[in-house]
Amino acid sequence: MVDQTSSVMNNNSTSTSSNSRARLSANFDTFLLMLTTQLRNQDPTQPMDANQFTQQLVQYSQIEQQLATNDRLDKLISSAQSSQATTALGYLGTNITYDASQQTPGTSETRWSFTPQQSGEYMVRIRDASGKVVKEQQMTLTAGQATDYSWDNLRSDGSPVGTGTYTLELWRGSGANAAKVDVVNSGKVTQVDASGSEIIVMIGTQKVPVSKVKTITL
Repeated sequence: MVDQTSSVMNNNSTSTSSNSRARLSANFDTFLLMLTTQLRNQDPTQPMDANQFTQQLVQYSQIEQQLATNDRLDKLISSAQSSQATTALGYLGTNITYDASQQTPGTSETRWSFTPQQSGEYMVRIRDASGKVVKEQQMTLTAGQATDYSWDNLRSDGSPVGTGTYTLELWRGSGANAAKVDVVNSGKVTQVDASGSEIIVMIGTQKVPVSKVKTITL
């Protein structure tokens, strides 16, 4: 879903800038009219202080410079948003592999979906945001086989965990020979969302930030 958010934002920004310029122009015209009227009707023996209207002219100039700066910033933002939308479209229809190690606890359980790269015996470890291991479990996994791992949101001692982000680790082998392997999943991108600060690609209903993408293939 590459939506029209960027377009709406750009249109609103352009409209705001145009309105500000219109008001500034109207106020400046009024100022000049009043100034010329005062100069025309001033008492020659007590002429107006030039510093007063000079300061006002300087203020108008500063406002005009600020509006010009805002216009340039709007153009830069518009260009960045357009570039992000173009990048997002490039993900559609591609097959990606992404980091699937982190989840936040669900109401009754937390589920990870991943695809092991090698078959064998694995130690599954779950760590909290501070890095502390809250759960360990031995599993036999098969290479290339999509795996769903469900956790009951309980620590090894049976106590419930709190909110936050939890990371699942896979360690293949045992003892000193155990090697940590990537927790990844893969799929075809069916939808993209470029409306936020980071592009989100979707595989079915699974949302994946592009920062989590590891590989892309056609």
